[in-house]
Amino acid sequence: MPKPWRKPMLISIFTILVVGILALQWNHDDDPYSVKNRNDLYQTLIERSGILNRDLPKLIDMNTRFERAEVVDYGMRYIYSLVKVDRYQHDIPSIQAQVEPVLTDYYCTLESMAFYRTQADHFTVRYLDRQGATLFELRLTPSQC
Repeated sequence: MPKPWRKPMLISIFTILVVGILALQWNHDDDPYSVKNRNDLYQTLIERSGILNRDLPKLIDMNTRFERAEVVDYGMRYIYSLVKVDRYQHDIPSIQAQVEPVLTDYYCTLESMAFYRTQADHFTVRYLDRQGATLFELRLTPSQC
């Protein structure tokens, strides 16, 4: 390679490399599964759960108490207690059959759930009996809408 072409050639190669690296980084930032975006999602979920938990536990109606919100595997879990239900004295599959369609509809249609539908991996609701034993858990994902 003749000397007069060496410097412009090196500058053009360097420029192409820099542009290529910037383009890859730009595409990487748009990837919802990139480490940075996953960390941002996790941080946002932690902040949301903290805000919710400040006012909890809270009686929602005469049968349901919202206990706490937790971040689990890049999703949110709400934990409720059914204050008048004992695991051994009630038909749990029947209760779940009544609750599941309503929760799925809320998850899929309410504007307040849009963040969980579009950003989080899942939204989970766990129901406990009055003694704190798990009755059932529903895991909702955007594919169910």
